[in-house]
Amino acid sequence: MLHLQELTRIYDQMAEKMLDRQLLEPEDPRFGAFMLFGYHTDSRGVGGNMAQLAVAYLNPHGRLYLDEKVKTALQNAFCYMFRHLRPDGCIDLSACNFASPPDTGFMVNALLQAWRLLEKYNPPQAQWLREPLLRLMTKCSEGIARGGFHTPNHRWVIASCLKQMAKVADRPEFSERADQYLFEGLDVDEDGEFAERSVAGYNKVNDNAMILLYLATGEQRFLDAARANLELMLKFLEPDNSLFTNNSTRQDRGTKAYPGGYYILYLLLGYLTGEPRYGALAEYCYQCAKSPMEMSMALPWLLLYDDLDGYGADAPLDRSAFENYDKYLRGSRIARMRRGDKSLTVIEDKANFLYFQHGATPMYMVIYSNICDKRNFMPQSIEPIENGYRMKAHADSWYYLPFYPEKPDTTDWWKMDNPNTRRRFQETPLDTTVEAVMTDDGVDVHIRTEGIDTLPLRVELGFPEGCMLRHDSFLMEGKGGQSLILADGTLEVTGPSGDVITVSPGFAEHGNMRRAEMGGAFAQSDKHFTVYLTAYTPVDKVLHFSTRPFLKKDLLPWEKQKEEM
Repeated sequence: MLHLQELTRIYDQMAEKMLDRQLLEPEDPRFGAFMLFGYHTDSRGVGGNMAQLAVAYLNPHGRLYLDEKVKTALQNAFCYMFRHLRPDGCIDLSACNFASPPDTGFMVNALLQAWRLLEKYNPPQAQWLREPLLRLMTKCSEGIARGGFHTPNHRWVIASCLKQMAKVADRPEFSERADQYLFEGLDVDEDGEFAERSVAGYNKVNDNAMILLYLATGEQRFLDAARANLELMLKFLEPDNSLFTNNSTRQDRGTKAYPGGYYILYLLLGYLTGEPRYGALAEYCYQCAKSPMEMSMALPWLLLYDDLDGYGADAPLDRSAFENYDKYLRGSRIARMRRGDKSLTVIEDKANFLYFQHGATPMYMVIYSNICDKRNFMPQSIEPIENGYRMKAHADSWYYLPFYPEKPDTTDWWKMDNPNTRRRFQETPLDTTVEAVMTDDGVDVHIRTEGIDTLPLRVELGFPEGCMLRHDSFLMEGKGGQSLILADGTLEVTGPSGDVITVSPGFAEHGNMRRAEMGGAFAQSDKHFTVYLTAYTPVDKVLHFSTRPFLKKDLLPWEKQKEEM
């Protein structure tokens, strides 16, 4: 399918809204800026808006092509940018980063899209744009080359920007500085994952930077890195076409996100490798997209390459790549399994260690088993087994002993090296094993403990707020922050989308819920409805999570009549 026309329409709408937000009071020191939420401006935001306006101005298919209002807005924005650059040439992301080389790199990479379109179409009426745009990008790149970075993805944003600008501005020192970043080696592990594991955020940033580096250098290793990560991202698609984000180390962790932002990345990968199957995956991502703004960012690429739009869209879509797989990622310490409309995820070293999703209804599991300084079961290992995974964790039960006969150097408790030098007395530990196995209609979770007895253990299951809960004894709505203890029987949970997860059997040996929750334990979510099951150790129980609706044993009178008819 072709998307240039639709994305042009969306892009033009966004650009027109930007025009309405530009500050035009001559005496205002922010003259030329585009207002952000909260009547606020910063140079990072203005630079990004400029890049989008310039693309709309240079798009021969759009209604703002060479528009005089856009030209004036861009000229005003240049005035703002040149007044608000830091002395070294960097810009501010005022939420957190000032005189920021990486944020300047993000902006210049966006401006470079407009530069490439200016080079391609080269309309006489737009030649005024060439000098200020090149001057701004070059001055900013000087600041980028002098500075540093904060997070792993920043390195590739900076390197991709400098490699491109080395050619555009004929400044070989930019390329030499980029090589210093690239000298560290790419942080793509053997599974294709980047260090930040940011499925909904920075993996896209990294893939984009790898493609830009490939285009700037011709080095295959960059395209190979993007390919490895994009192959892996297929294993993070959930049955409702959302992305699993709960293993991220960044701000996208736990967010509800969709793969629309990957559309242009799969499309470029297919186009550059000559493999149409990636074009089919790109089209799939496009159809799954929820944000028009995210999709519109593909427009400059479609304008740059005349035959990119629709590349591979009609190729066969291999759905098995993301609908039926087992994948254990040792580096990321996570395992994912998908069977059609069901997915299972287990994660090492996390209290919310297990996720199960049916359709659009997700569920997570936590085990609270407070012993000494260990509040929750947190898997220390994942072992693949038939149709599932085995997780284990060991928790010591210990007490400090006096320093006697050695005397500490201080009587100040906080200055004593207690964790490393004070001896400990060991009591009976707790060893927990959890096995999660996919079945035809769901997943079975076997929980077994050894060691300390009579420890109050509870299983915590988090379901989306707004779900409906049905049991032999009740029918109720699950509101965020509320909970119940499932004492027996089967509980049917229906998510807002209508997809069902049933839980059985219930058990409740105690009501020790929040009182014993010490600091550091996984807190009850105020955005989920929590179902508790409680027991004392030793525990040896199997929980069944099914995707089949729960059928009551006793039929209602009208149902009996229906059967007799």
